[in-house]
Amino acid sequence: MKIIIFIIFLAIAASVEIAWYRKHALKKLDLDVSFSKSVASYGEIIEVIEVAKNNKRLPLPFILLKFEAPQVLEFQDMTNTTLSDLLYREDMLTMKPFSKHTRKIKAKCTARGYYSFTRVNLTTSDLLLTGKITREFPADASITILPEIIDTEMQRSLWSVTYSEVYTRRTLLTDPFSFAGIREYQPWDPMRTVNWTATARAGDLMVNTNTSTTAKKVKVILNLEYYNPKKSVSLLEKSISIAYSYVCELTHLGIPVELLTNGRDMMSGSTVSTSLNGSDSEITECGTELALIDLGKEVQPLSDLLDDYASELKRDDFVVVVSPRRDVSFRNSFLTLTKRCNSCLWVLPCYKGTHTDPSEVLPPECIKWEMPGHD
Repeated sequence: MKIIIFIIFLAIAASVEIAWYRKHALKKLDLDVSFSKSVASYGEIIEVIEVAKNNKRLPLPFILLKFEAPQVLEFQDMTNTTLSDLLYREDMLTMKPFSKHTRKIKAKCTARGYYSFTRVNLTTSDLLLTGKITREFPADASITILPEIIDTEMQRSLWSVTYSEVYTRRTLLTDPFSFAGIREYQPWDPMRTVNWTATARAGDLMVNTNTSTTAKKVKVILNLEYYNPKKSVSLLEKSISIAYSYVCELTHLGIPVELLTNGRDMMSGSTVSTSLNGSDSEITECGTELALIDLGKEVQPLSDLLDDYASELKRDDFVVVVSPRRDVSFRNSFLTLTKRCNSCLWVLPCYKGTHTDPSEVLPPECIKWEMPGHD
Protein backbone atom coordinates (compact mmCIF):
# COMPACT_ATOMS: atom_id res chain seq x y z
CA MET A 1 0.00 0.00 0.00
CA LYS A 2 2.82 2.37 0.89
CA ILE A 3 4.48 1.62 -2.43
CA ILE A 4 1.29 2.49 -4.31
CA ILE A 5 0.94 5.75 -2.36
CA PHE A 6 4.61 6.55 -3.07
CA ILE A 7 4.13 5.88 -6.79
CA ILE A 8 1.03 8.07 -6.85
CA PHE A 9 2.97 10.80 -5.05
CA LEU A 10 5.79 10.55 -7.59
CA ALA A 11 3.32 10.70 -10.46
CA ILE A 12 1.68 13.82 -9.01
CA ALA A 13 5.06 15.44 -8.36
CA ALA A 14 6.23 14.62 -11.88
CA SER A 15 3.01 16.00 -13.38
CA VAL A 16 3.38 19.21 -11.39
CA GLU A 17 7.06 19.50 -12.37
CA ILE A 18 6.30 18.97 -16.07
CA ALA A 19 3.39 21.43 -16.02
CA TRP A 20 5.46 24.00 -14.14
CA TYR A 21 8.38 23.77 -16.57
CA ARG A 22 6.13 23.92 -19.62
CA LYS A 23 4.61 27.12 -18.26
CA HIS A 24 7.71 28.84 -16.85
CA ALA A 25 10.84 27.36 -18.51
CA LEU A 26 10.97 29.89 -21.33
CA LYS A 27 9.90 32.90 -19.27
CA LYS A 28 12.50 35.54 -18.38
CA LEU A 29 14.86 33.95 -20.86
CA ASP A 30 16.85 36.05 -23.34
CA LEU A 31 18.72 34.87 -26.41
CA ASP A 32 20.73 37.02 -28.79
CA VAL A 33 22.98 36.01 -31.66
CA SER A 34 24.94 38.85 -33.24
CA PHE A 35 28.04 39.69 -35.25
CA SER A 36 31.11 41.30 -33.69
CA LYS A 37 30.89 44.05 -36.35
CA SER A 38 28.33 45.25 -38.86
CA VAL A 39 30.76 45.82 -41.76
CA ALA A 40 33.63 43.43 -42.53
CA SER A 41 36.27 43.12 -45.21
CA TYR A 42 36.44 40.19 -47.60
CA GLY A 43 38.50 37.40 -46.02
CA GLU A 44 38.30 38.94 -42.54
CA ILE A 45 37.70 36.68 -39.55
CA ILE A 46 34.85 37.95 -37.39
CA GLU A 47 32.98 36.53 -34.41
CA VAL A 48 29.42 35.29 -34.16
CA ILE A 49 28.42 36.00 -30.56
CA GLU A 50 25.81 33.91 -28.73
CA VAL A 51 24.41 35.37 -25.49
CA ALA A 52 21.83 33.48 -23.44
CA LYS A 53 20.46 34.70 -20.09
CA ASN A 54 18.33 32.85 -17.55
CA ASN A 55 16.76 35.63 -15.44
CA LYS A 56 14.80 33.44 -13.00
CA ARG A 57 15.27 30.97 -10.15
CA LEU A 58 14.26 27.99 -12.27
CA PRO A 59 17.33 26.00 -13.47
CA LEU A 60 17.37 24.57 -16.99
CA PRO A 61 18.85 21.06 -17.34
CA PHE A 62 19.92 21.87 -20.86
CA ILE A 63 19.33 24.42 -23.57
CA LEU A 64 19.98 23.87 -27.26
CA LEU A 65 20.81 27.06 -29.19
CA LYS A 66 20.09 26.85 -32.90
CA PHE A 67 20.57 29.36 -35.68
CA GLU A 68 20.86 29.39 -39.43
CA ALA A 69 23.69 31.28 -41.09
CA PRO A 70 24.65 31.90 -44.74
CA GLN A 71 27.28 29.62 -46.25
CA VAL A 72 29.62 32.53 -46.89
CA LEU A 73 30.39 32.59 -43.16
CA GLU A 74 33.01 29.87 -42.95
CA PHE A 75 33.12 28.79 -39.31
CA GLN A 76 36.64 28.01 -38.10
CA ASP A 77 35.21 25.29 -35.87
CA MET A 78 32.58 23.24 -37.71
CA THR A 79 31.67 21.21 -34.60
CA ASN A 80 27.87 20.96 -34.21
CA THR A 81 27.44 22.52 -37.66
CA THR A 82 25.70 20.95 -40.65
CA LEU A 83 25.89 22.22 -44.21
CA SER A 84 22.97 22.42 -46.59
CA ASP A 85 21.58 25.46 -48.39
CA LEU A 86 22.53 27.25 -45.15
CA LEU A 87 24.83 26.54 -42.22
CA TYR A 88 22.89 25.06 -39.31
CA ARG A 89 24.60 25.56 -35.97
CA GLU A 90 23.60 23.89 -32.68
CA ASP A 91 25.22 24.46 -29.27
CA MET A 92 24.14 22.73 -26.04
CA LEU A 93 24.70 23.82 -22.44
CA THR A 94 23.07 23.86 -19.02
CA MET A 95 21.95 27.02 -17.23
CA LYS A 96 21.77 27.65 -13.52
CA PRO A 97 19.34 30.16 -12.01
CA PHE A 98 20.26 33.78 -12.85
CA SER A 99 23.12 32.74 -15.10
CA LYS A 100 24.50 34.07 -18.36
CA HIS A 101 26.18 32.21 -21.19
CA THR A 102 28.36 33.85 -23.84
CA ARG A 103 30.06 32.01 -26.67
CA LYS A 104 32.12 33.52 -29.50
CA ILE A 105 32.47 31.56 -32.72
CA LYS A 106 35.07 32.68 -35.23
CA ALA A 107 33.95 32.82 -38.87
CA LYS A 108 35.67 33.87 -42.08
CA CYS A 109 33.89 36.17 -44.55
CA THR A 110 34.20 34.53 -47.97
CA ALA A 111 31.87 36.49 -50.27
CA ARG A 112 30.68 40.03 -50.89
CA GLY A 113 27.13 40.84 -49.87
CA TYR A 114 24.60 41.62 -47.16
CA TYR A 115 23.65 38.76 -44.85
CA SER A 116 21.49 38.25 -41.78
CA PHE A 117 20.35 35.43 -39.54
CA THR A 118 17.10 34.00 -40.82
CA ARG A 119 16.06 32.15 -37.65
CA VAL A 120 17.27 31.78 -34.06
CA ASN A 121 15.60 29.48 -31.57
CA LEU A 122 16.15 27.80 -28.23
CA THR A 123 15.04 24.37 -27.06
CA THR A 124 14.97 23.22 -23.43
CA SER A 125 13.21 20.58 -21.28
CA ASP A 126 12.02 19.84 -17.77
CA LEU A 127 14.23 18.13 -15.17
CA LEU A 128 12.89 14.70 -16.12
CA LEU A 129 13.64 15.29 -19.82
CA THR A 130 10.15 14.18 -20.79
CA GLY A 131 9.78 16.51 -23.75
CA LYS A 132 11.16 19.49 -25.64
CA ILE A 133 10.04 23.06 -25.11
CA THR A 134 10.95 25.36 -28.02
CA ARG A 135 10.76 29.09 -28.59
CA GLU A 136 11.83 31.19 -31.58
CA PHE A 137 13.53 34.54 -30.95
CA PRO A 138 13.66 37.58 -33.23
CA ALA A 139 16.85 37.76 -35.31
CA ASP A 140 17.83 41.22 -36.48
CA ALA A 141 21.63 40.85 -36.67
CA SER A 142 23.14 41.55 -40.08
CA ILE A 143 26.55 42.01 -41.64
CA THR A 144 27.79 43.66 -44.81
CA ILE A 145 30.87 42.07 -46.38
CA LEU A 146 32.83 44.42 -48.61
CA PRO A 147 34.15 43.30 -52.02
CA GLU A 148 37.54 41.63 -52.28
CA ILE A 149 40.61 43.84 -52.56
CA ILE A 150 42.72 42.54 -55.47
CA ASP A 151 46.49 43.08 -55.44
CA THR A 152 47.92 41.49 -58.59
CA GLU A 153 50.28 42.43 -61.39
CA MET A 154 47.29 43.38 -63.54
CA GLN A 155 46.06 45.76 -60.86
CA ARG A 156 49.50 47.38 -60.69
CA SER A 157 49.55 47.67 -64.50
CA LEU A 158 46.17 49.40 -64.41
CA TRP A 159 47.47 51.82 -61.82
CA SER A 160 50.56 52.47 -63.97
CA VAL A 161 48.37 53.47 -66.92
CA THR A 162 46.31 55.70 -64.64
CA TYR A 163 49.43 57.33 -63.22
CA SER A 164 50.57 58.12 -66.74
CA GLU A 165 47.22 59.66 -67.64
CA VAL A 166 46.55 61.59 -64.45
CA TYR A 167 49.84 62.54 -62.79
CA THR A 168 52.36 63.00 -65.57
CA ARG A 169 49.97 65.15 -67.60
CA ARG A 170 49.18 67.52 -64.76
CA THR A 171 50.71 70.93 -64.68
CA LEU A 172 53.24 71.35 -61.90
CA LEU A 173 51.40 74.49 -60.82
CA THR A 174 48.81 73.88 -58.14
CA ASP A 175 46.29 76.22 -56.63
CA PRO A 176 47.57 76.94 -53.08
CA PHE A 177 44.14 78.17 -52.01
CA SER A 178 42.34 74.96 -53.08
CA PHE A 179 42.79 72.36 -50.33
CA ALA A 180 41.92 68.85 -51.58
CA GLY A 181 42.66 66.77 -48.50
CA ILE A 182 45.33 64.85 -46.58
CA ARG A 183 46.94 61.59 -47.68
CA GLU A 184 50.00 59.44 -46.95
CA TYR A 185 53.38 60.72 -48.10
CA GLN A 186 54.66 59.43 -51.44
CA PRO A 187 58.31 59.55 -52.65
CA TRP A 188 57.56 62.31 -55.16
CA ASP A 189 55.98 64.66 -52.62
CA PRO A 190 57.99 67.78 -51.60
CA MET A 191 58.71 68.04 -47.89
CA ARG A 192 57.01 71.44 -47.70
CA THR A 193 53.65 69.71 -48.17
CA VAL A 194 54.04 67.58 -45.01
CA ASN A 195 51.26 68.17 -42.49
CA TRP A 196 53.09 67.66 -39.21
CA THR A 197 49.97 67.71 -37.04
CA ALA A 198 48.35 64.94 -39.09
CA THR A 199 51.70 63.09 -39.13
CA ALA A 200 51.87 63.11 -35.32
CA ARG A 201 48.34 61.75 -35.06
CA ALA A 202 48.72 59.05 -37.71
CA GLY A 203 52.26 57.96 -36.88
CA ASP A 204 53.18 58.15 -40.59
CA LEU A 205 54.13 61.03 -42.82
CA MET A 206 50.99 62.76 -44.09
CA VAL A 207 50.87 65.53 -46.70
CA ASN A 208 48.41 68.23 -47.71
CA THR A 209 47.12 68.01 -51.25
CA ASN A 210 45.99 70.92 -53.39
CA THR A 211 43.90 70.72 -56.50
CA SER A 212 45.93 70.97 -59.67
CA THR A 213 44.92 73.76 -62.02
CA THR A 214 44.45 71.11 -64.72
CA ALA A 215 43.57 68.13 -62.51
CA LYS A 216 41.91 65.20 -64.23
CA LYS A 217 39.16 63.24 -62.61
CA VAL A 218 39.00 59.47 -62.96
CA LYS A 219 35.54 58.12 -63.69
CA VAL A 220 34.98 54.38 -63.31
CA ILE A 221 32.00 52.80 -65.04
CA LEU A 222 31.18 49.28 -63.87
CA ASN A 223 29.04 47.39 -66.39
CA LEU A 224 27.21 44.45 -64.81
CA GLU A 225 25.22 43.26 -67.81
CA TYR A 226 25.29 39.47 -68.27
CA TYR A 227 28.14 38.37 -70.51
CA ASN A 228 26.80 34.99 -71.65
CA PRO A 229 23.40 33.31 -72.28
CA LYS A 230 23.73 31.28 -69.05
CA LYS A 231 23.58 34.51 -67.03
CA SER A 232 26.76 33.59 -65.17
CA VAL A 233 27.87 35.97 -62.42
CA SER A 234 31.42 34.85 -61.54
CA LEU A 235 33.07 37.42 -63.82
CA LEU A 236 30.59 40.05 -62.64
CA GLU A 237 31.73 39.41 -59.06
CA LYS A 238 35.33 39.72 -60.19
CA SER A 239 34.47 42.97 -61.97
CA ILE A 240 33.06 44.41 -58.75
CA SER A 241 36.27 43.50 -56.92
CA ILE A 242 38.44 45.01 -59.67
CA ALA A 243 36.48 48.28 -59.63
CA TYR A 244 36.52 48.49 -55.83
CA SER A 245 40.26 47.75 -55.58
CA TYR A 246 41.00 50.37 -58.23
CA VAL A 247 38.84 53.01 -56.54
CA CYS A 248 40.48 52.31 -53.16
CA GLU A 249 43.97 52.76 -54.62
CA LEU A 250 43.05 56.03 -56.32
CA THR A 251 41.43 57.38 -53.16
CA HIS A 252 44.41 56.48 -50.97
CA LEU A 253 46.63 58.46 -53.35
CA GLY A 254 44.38 61.50 -53.27
CA ILE A 255 43.05 61.22 -56.82
CA PRO A 256 39.39 62.29 -57.12
CA VAL A 257 37.31 59.45 -58.52
CA GLU A 258 33.67 58.78 -59.36
CA LEU A 259 32.17 55.32 -59.60
CA LEU A 260 29.02 54.58 -61.57
CA THR A 261 27.40 51.22 -62.20
CA ASN A 262 24.19 49.90 -63.73
CA GLY A 263 23.90 47.27 -61.00
CA ARG A 264 20.87 47.50 -58.72
CA ASP A 265 20.83 47.95 -54.95
CA MET A 266 19.11 44.95 -53.37
CA MET A 267 17.02 47.16 -51.08
CA SER A 268 16.19 50.31 -53.04
CA GLY A 269 16.51 48.89 -56.58
CA SER A 270 18.33 52.04 -57.72
CA THR A 271 21.65 52.12 -59.57
CA VAL A 272 24.80 52.83 -57.59
CA SER A 273 26.94 55.95 -57.97
CA THR A 274 29.40 57.57 -55.61
CA SER A 275 32.19 60.16 -55.52
CA LEU A 276 35.38 59.84 -53.48
CA ASN A 277 37.87 62.58 -52.59
CA GLY A 278 40.29 60.89 -50.21
CA SER A 279 38.71 59.84 -46.90
CA ASP A 280 38.55 56.31 -45.47
CA SER A 281 34.87 56.76 -44.64
CA GLU A 282 34.16 57.33 -48.34
CA ILE A 283 35.95 54.08 -49.19
CA THR A 284 33.84 52.16 -46.68
CA GLU A 285 30.67 53.79 -47.97
CA CYS A 286 31.60 52.89 -51.56
CA GLY A 287 32.38 49.30 -50.57
CA THR A 288 29.06 49.05 -48.74
CA GLU A 289 27.15 50.24 -51.80
CA LEU A 290 28.95 47.70 -53.99
CA ALA A 291 28.30 44.97 -51.42
CA LEU A 292 24.56 45.65 -51.65
CA ILE A 293 24.40 45.11 -55.42
CA ASP A 294 22.08 42.24 -56.30
CA LEU A 295 23.31 40.50 -59.45
CA GLY A 296 19.96 38.77 -59.76
CA LYS A 297 18.14 42.03 -60.48
CA GLU A 298 17.78 43.29 -64.03
CA VAL A 299 20.35 46.01 -64.69
CA GLN A 300 19.95 49.24 -66.60
CA PRO A 301 21.30 48.86 -70.17
CA LEU A 302 24.74 50.42 -70.46
CA SER A 303 23.72 52.55 -73.43
CA ASP A 304 20.89 54.12 -71.37
CA LEU A 305 23.24 54.67 -68.43
CA LEU A 306 25.75 56.48 -70.65
CA ASP A 307 22.98 58.63 -72.13
CA ASP A 308 21.83 59.64 -68.65
CA TYR A 309 25.41 60.30 -67.60
CA ALA A 310 26.55 62.10 -70.80
CA SER A 311 26.06 65.62 -69.46
CA GLU A 312 28.44 64.91 -66.55
CA LEU A 313 31.27 63.57 -68.71
CA LYS A 314 34.03 66.03 -69.55
CA ARG A 315 36.36 65.61 -72.50
CA ASP A 316 39.43 65.73 -70.23
CA ASP A 317 38.16 63.03 -67.81
CA PHE A 318 39.97 59.71 -67.72
CA VAL A 319 37.22 57.08 -68.03
CA VAL A 320 37.81 53.44 -67.10
CA VAL A 321 35.09 50.93 -68.03
CA VAL A 322 35.15 47.54 -66.28
CA SER A 323 33.00 45.11 -68.24
CA PRO A 324 33.15 41.35 -68.89
CA ARG A 325 30.54 41.81 -71.59
CA ARG A 326 32.23 42.13 -74.99
CA ASP A 327 29.55 41.73 -77.68
CA VAL A 328 28.88 44.13 -80.55
CA SER A 329 26.31 46.08 -78.53
CA PHE A 330 28.81 46.80 -75.78
CA ARG A 331 31.61 47.66 -78.20
CA ASN A 332 29.34 50.18 -79.92
CA SER A 333 28.57 51.79 -76.57
CA PHE A 334 32.27 51.94 -75.74
CA LEU A 335 33.02 53.47 -79.15
CA THR A 336 30.45 56.19 -78.46
CA LEU A 337 32.14 56.85 -75.12
CA THR A 338 35.59 57.23 -76.73
CA LYS A 339 34.17 59.94 -78.96
CA ARG A 340 32.98 61.90 -75.94
CA CYS A 341 36.23 61.67 -73.92
CA ASN A 342 39.86 61.94 -74.96
CA SER A 343 41.05 59.18 -72.60
CA CYS A 344 39.10 55.93 -72.24
CA LEU A 345 40.16 52.48 -71.12
CA TRP A 346 38.23 49.21 -71.18
CA VAL A 347 39.20 46.57 -68.62
CA LEU A 348 37.91 43.18 -69.82
CA PRO A 349 37.79 40.48 -67.10
CA CYS A 350 37.91 37.06 -68.80
CA TYR A 351 39.12 33.49 -68.30
CA LYS A 352 42.42 32.26 -69.68
CA GLY A 353 42.06 30.08 -72.75
CA THR A 354 38.45 31.10 -73.35
CA HIS A 355 37.44 30.48 -76.95
CA THR A 356 36.86 33.74 -78.78
CA ASP A 357 35.29 34.52 -82.12
CA PRO A 358 38.11 34.84 -84.73
CA SER A 359 36.27 37.81 -86.24
CA GLU A 360 36.23 39.66 -82.91
CA VAL A 361 38.45 42.71 -82.93
CA LEU A 362 39.00 44.42 -79.61
CA PRO A 363 39.79 48.15 -79.62
CA PRO A 364 43.33 49.28 -78.74
CA GLU A 365 41.97 50.83 -75.52
CA CYS A 366 41.07 47.35 -74.20
CA ILE A 367 43.11 45.57 -71.50
CA LYS A 368 42.26 41.88 -71.02
CA TRP A 369 42.31 40.89 -67.36
CA GLU A 370 42.80 37.15 -67.65
CA MET A 371 42.28 34.79 -64.72
CA PRO A 372 42.09 31.00 -64.21
CA GLY A 373 38.72 29.26 -64.14
CA HIS A 374 35.63 28.91 -66.26
CA ASP A 375 31.85 29.33 -66.11
